Amino acid sequence: MNTAEPVGRSVRRPVPSPVVVAAVLIAVAVVLTLVITGNEHHSGPPKPDALGQAAPGTWPGDTGTGTDFRAGDADLVVLDGVSGKIQVSADPDAHTVSGTFDATDPGHGQLARIGAVADRADGPHALTIACADANDVAMPCAGNLAITVPEHTGLRLRQTSGETELSGIGGELTVSVASDRFTAQDLRAARAAVTVVSGSADLGFAAAPDSLAVHTTSASTTLRLPAGDGSGYAVTTAATSADVQVQVPRRDDAPHKLSLQVLSGSLAVLPA
Repeated sequence: MNTAEPVGRSVRRPVPSPVVVAAVLIAVAVVLTLVITGNEHHSGPPKPDALGQAAPGTWPGDTGTGTDFRAGDADLVVLDGVSGKIQVSADPDAHTVSGTFDATDPGHGQLARIGAVADRADGPHALTIACADANDVAMPCAGNLAITVPEHTGLRLRQTSGETELSGIGGELTVSVASDRFTAQDLRAARAAVTVVSGSADLGFAAAPDSLAVHTTSASTTLRLPAGDGSGYAVTTAATSADVQVQVPRRDDAPHKLSLQVLSGSLAVLPA
């Protein structure tokens, strides 16, 4: 029997059911979502999440220099690899992290964005201050950066060159500066670690720290400590080719621990 279709007669194809059509649309949507998500992971620095409570000025767009930013409260602010003039001040009336940035370094003339990004690696309430260019490509913050933080907020700072000024920091403090002029006053951190390589440092504490470690190399450093409760400081010193003077009260079993490591240069520990 000849089963061929008659010439000139149209052949009717089966129409897909609504269930099949819906399944295909869902699959396409999933693929597009995965592609978009993957691209976002490579589009530059992350935008502030809900923790950052980003205000309209946090990622302001192509504004060039003179950028303001604001984020939520934080237990720790992280500044990694910044240069230029850095000022971080604690305000007892502040409840958020805020600041201004002016990219004055000609080598970073295209710098257009700065933001406070929630940094889960440092804890659920840590913020990293990050900079990017107009294309959202991450780059170091180089210029004049002034930040105001709540009094309880700690700071982790790595400054590669320039000038650093701290005031009133009450949270845990970790600072590493190189080729820098570093000054700090009214510090209230219970725990602090400071590393100074070349340059100079003048650090003043308003409250006696429980634990303070100072490491200096080829630098001139002055450390001013209050008498606190009068119990003095348990001081350990390691010095090589250095002039170290400790003029605060010392007691081996004191609750305030002071560790000094000095390679070349000078370090003076004076009563505040």
